[in-house]
Amino acid sequence: MLYDTPAQKRALILTSLTHFVNDGVSMVPLSIFPLLLTMFGLAAPELGVVAAMWSITSVIGSPIVGHLSDRLKRNSALIVIGLVLMAAGVVGTGWAVATGNVRSWLPLDLYPALVLFAAIGGLGSSVCHPVGGTILSQTYPSSRTGIALGLNGAMGSLGRALYPTGVVILITVLNLPYGVIALGLLGLIPAALIGLFPIGGARRGLNNPANKRTPVPEEKKTTGLGDSAKRPSMGRSAKINVLVLTTMAVIRGTFGQGVVSFLSVFIVQVQQYSFDFGVGVIMMIAIVLGVPGQIIFGRFSDLHRVESVAINTLGQSLTIILYLMTLSNPFVSVTCLALFGFFTYSSYPVFLSAVADLVPADFLSLSNSIVWGIGVLGGNSIGPVIVGLLVGENLSLLPSIFLTLAIVSGLSTSLVVFLPRRPKQSLAALRS
Repeated sequence: MLYDTPAQKRALILTSLTHFVNDGVSMVPLSIFPLLLTMFGLAAPELGVVAAMWSITSVIGSPIVGHLSDRLKRNSALIVIGLVLMAAGVVGTGWAVATGNVRSWLPLDLYPALVLFAAIGGLGSSVCHPVGGTILSQTYPSSRTGIALGLNGAMGSLGRALYPTGVVILITVLNLPYGVIALGLLGLIPAALIGLFPIGGARRGLNNPANKRTPVPEEKKTTGLGDSAKRPSMGRSAKINVLVLTTMAVIRGTFGQGVVSFLSVFIVQVQQYSFDFGVGVIMMIAIVLGVPGQIIFGRFSDLHRVESVAINTLGQSLTIILYLMTLSNPFVSVTCLALFGFFTYSSYPVFLSAVADLVPADFLSLSNSIVWGIGVLGGNSIGPVIVGLLVGENLSLLPSIFLTLAIVSGLSTSLVVFLPRRPKQSLAALRS
């Protein structure tokens, strides 16, 4: 069974639907970039700013959302607000490329309008990962948090894979602006469902001793307005755990997204594959493999939290190294590239289940937002910039840049030595 209680069922279904929309919606602006280039004459640097703005506001918003989640404990409301902001971002993007009377209602030129609505959509997307992860971590027992996060993350990967096709279909049927607007409005469906059927989890103590709430000593409890209701401290060990996971996530994200952003260029320009095959088929395989990857790593992380972080990070590095070593063999190199996607798009349950085990429950959303928002998304934001600056106009440098980033990311796996392992008796209980 995927759930034992109605609360678990509702949390898994609605957070997974939210994750599907969240990751899918982030692909919408990218999917219409070719049209913006050819039909509206935007330059590539301008499109780069639009793409970066979505990530930047998401990175900035994540810690704020995490803090609000821990303090207000209104996770359903936060997710609804996030979905509404994402819908507004996509609808606004469609509105920006509309024509006629409808367009005249928007008093902004195309480029600043696209930047504005990307910022709004990115701010909305800062909610899903930290808050959704917290809801599942609080609703499911520790022995099944990983698989719940894995199933949830698989829906995100599925949305990322299917939304570009949805964009094409709706634009074909409804024309450019209204197809995008319709896709944005569909994102309000999970918001309505969560509004009708709120989700959330009772805060629970976690397996690791660091996760147990520390009682506030009686002498420190006051009734003064300035000192009342003090929260427990996060603790030094938990802060170190968050720092280690965030550092690994930044390095891993920089490597992974840096490679992904220039992979289509490498496949076409260096490997000399056709655009349709190289970008259409290989990239799709890599993304789709994230669906089973999230589930597999989710289950594995239930048994081996820290080890799953190391294996996922190291596997991502090794598959790119093998890919670069086997370019002369198309079948082997494409297989390695597909496995790269398997590891790259499976990080959600790996990192957030580790957070659930290694930080106090009262700081779970904030920790999720730091590790995922600043770590993963931050690395994803700077990765393409670093690769772009290093490669310049010399595409022949891409293999050596990919290799260097892979080695650095692989070496970051050594940081897991600073993370505590589960006691043997805890592992035995989980396997039983």
